[in-house]
Amino acid sequence: MTSISPIFANISSGLGKYRWTQSNSYSSSCQQKIDFLHDMPWVKDKSIATALNELKMLEFADEDIKYLRNMGIETPFKSGKDAVDLIEKQNIRIIYDETNESGVHAQYDFYKNLIVINNKYRKTDDFAVMLAIAEAILHETGHAKDKDGYSSVQEELDFLGMNAIAHRAFVKKYGDIFSDSKAPIIKDGVKVYAKLFFDPDPDKKALVKRITDKYGNLPAGDSMHPPGLIARIIKKSV
Repeated sequence: MTSISPIFANISSGLGKYRWTQSNSYSSSCQQKIDFLHDMPWVKDKSIATALNELKMLEFADEDIKYLRNMGIETPFKSGKDAVDLIEKQNIRIIYDETNESGVHAQYDFYKNLIVINNKYRKTDDFAVMLAIAEAILHETGHAKDKDGYSSVQEELDFLGMNAIAHRAFVKKYGDIFSDSKAPIIKDGVKVYAKLFFDPDPDKKALVKRITDKYGNLPAGDSMHPPGLIARIIKKSV
């Protein structure tokens, strides 16, 4: 495999009380909360409402965005608020339902303009899971922004990289809230990509393998997501 190290040279709202083992409480800015009765009256589930509120208040670290850019990763949004604003603008609905595959945590239905969260998380009272759902919504909103119904290796890299820095932002805000979770959306989802993208290995071999296994069948890139070096390496390895 060709070395890729040169590109790294520069390298909730008050909707209820949810289960959370941390002793410290979380706070939110009232100015940033979503007015669901006005902006998103279709939101009926408290866990989705909490996820959206947390997402709207999420700020990515500038150094994390720069780190991804040095990897050839471009995030579609610069903050969680950018994603929530798009959800409001495009009237994207978010529901719990069965996904196409049981192991899929979330998916975007282009034809229905709908984000589906795996039904297994319906009625969750686990705040850590709600944060993970916020990250899943962030990812799927990236697909919605493209308005084409297709994906590519680079597109997934861009959106999963964004998930990684969102996860780091939540960890910075809430500490080790995710550490003991057994929920698949956390232990085999959001935690994984934060680790893989910020792996000190300059060749990012574990990231390359993960993306190859999951998305290696997709095109390397497209007009909105021109393939970078990692995407090209992944396609050569397939």
